[in-house]
Amino acid sequence: MTASAVQVDGRAGTVVAYDHAGGNAPAVVLVHGINMDASVWSGVVERLAPDRRVVTIDLRGHGAAAMTGPYDADGYADDVIAAMDALGIDRAHLVGTSFGGAVVCTVAARLPERVASVTAIGSAVSVAGAIDVEAGIAALRAAGAREFFGGFMPQASFAPGTDPALIERAVEIAASRDVDVIADIVRAAFTADASVAVAGVRAPALVVTGEHDMTCPVPAGEQLASALGVELTVLPGRGHMAMMEDPDSVVAVLRPHLAAGDAR
Repeated sequence: MTASAVQVDGRAGTVVAYDHAGGNAPAVVLVHGINMDASVWSGVVERLAPDRRVVTIDLRGHGAAAMTGPYDADGYADDVIAAMDALGIDRAHLVGTSFGGAVVCTVAARLPERVASVTAIGSAVSVAGAIDVEAGIAALRAAGAREFFGGFMPQASFAPGTDPALIERAVEIAASRDVDVIADIVRAAFTADASVAVAGVRAPALVVTGEHDMTCPVPAGEQLASALGVELTVLPGRGHMAMMEDPDSVVAVLRPHLAAGDAR
């Protein structure tokens, strides 16, 4: 689907917003996680855009955006708000995947009047301590980005049986940047704690986790859902990148949540 690419002057440099014109329903802003870019939402966009305006964003350090930090949830929230301002979006549904879930919660806590609902897919309150971050960064530097993500993503990011071409696409996206940028992004995300932002969310929330998510597994999704006062939705047979693996299932749980938020 054709989109208008808009260069947005963010606080840390240029970010890029992709504006997919759709129907008259309230806009939805889709926020990627670390080591992704706006294109990971393409299947979801194709299914939602006929009915509503859909915006995707290349956040700082990703895609066509500036490779400048800081790469924390507050900084990424600045990027989302800057994109909404540049596109004249006063209020929207926010959907984030992986660390994008912490980002949309940060926006919702900061500017509740501008958020119709929040959705977190494959997200957690925190993954601090889940891995040895510095050992992982050392492995990244030793192997190089392409080799590192090529070995890591098939196990950690996708469900068993996923189309290898889909995994290769994700690897190419992740490995497209300088190793120093990737290291800074990984260090920030894997030491973050979004509990304060999550506690401040007042918008209706939806939390979705793939059954085979190894990055933010089901117990992490349950913790986030409990903190937001909702029940976790588990997608059977899916992994961390559910929006790429199975956009139909993601949109199927997303549509009624968006519709309920539209009525607020």
